[in-house]
Amino acid sequence: MNKKLLFSLLFITAQSFASGMVPETSVLLVDSGKGEATMNVTNTDNYPSLLYTKIVELPEGSKSSRLIVTQPVVRVEAGQTQKVRFMLQSDKPLQQEEMKRVTFEGIPPKEKGTDKMKVTIRQDMPVIIHPAGLAEDLTPWKHLVWTKKGNQLEISNPSDYVVRMAAMYTGLPSGKGGTLDKAYILPHTSVTVKLAASGDTKVEFYPASRYGYKGERYTTSIK
Repeated sequence: MNKKLLFSLLFITAQSFASGMVPETSVLLVDSGKGEATMNVTNTDNYPSLLYTKIVELPEGSKSSRLIVTQPVVRVEAGQTQKVRFMLQSDKPLQQEEMKRVTFEGIPPKEKGTDKMKVTIRQDMPVIIHPAGLAEDLTPWKHLVWTKKGNQLEISNPSDYVVRMAAMYTGLPSGKGGTLDKAYILPHTSVTVKLAASGDTKVEFYPASRYGYKGERYTTSIK
C-alpha cells in the first residue's frame, strides 16, 4: 500500500469511529480580532453526559494569551449538540500565530445498581490563534526551511504561522524515512533530527490544512 493511501485511510478511520462527544471540525480556529470563537460538539451516544472542555497549554508555547471556556462543564442530552464558546484574553496584540490544545470529554452517568462506569472518549484537538493584523496563509508549510548540518537535518519555521504536519517524512532520492517528535512547528522555532541519508537533496511530507489533513504530499528542497 502506498504511503499516501495509508495516510488517508488512517485519517478516515479515526474520523469514522469517533464516538462520544464529537466536535464539528478537527481544529479550533480563533481570530484574535474577534476575541472569541465557538465550536459545536455533538453527543453521539444514546445517553446524556456531562461535557468537560479544557484548554491545554503547550510546554513550549507562548503564554501571551489565554483562552477561556465560558462553560467548562455542561450537560448534553443524547444526540444533542452543544455550542461551546471560547473567549480570548491577551495583554497586547498578537504578532504571530499561537497554538494550544483543547479537549472535549463526555462523562456518562453511572449505571444504576452498579459501581461500573462507562468508558469515556476524550477528543484532543489543536487550537490555532490567528493575529488580527496577519494575512491569512492557507499553505504555511511552504515557509519551512530544511537544512543539512553535518549528520543532522534542521527544520526551521521563520514565518509567523503555525505549521502542522504529519510527523513522518521521507528523504529523496534515498527514500529513507524520518520522524519528528511532534506534528507541528511553532513560529520562529526549529527542530533538529538525524539525517537519514547524506545524499538526499529533497524531502517530502504531508502537511495539514487549517481544518484537518489534506492528504496531499508536499516536496521541497534540502539546503
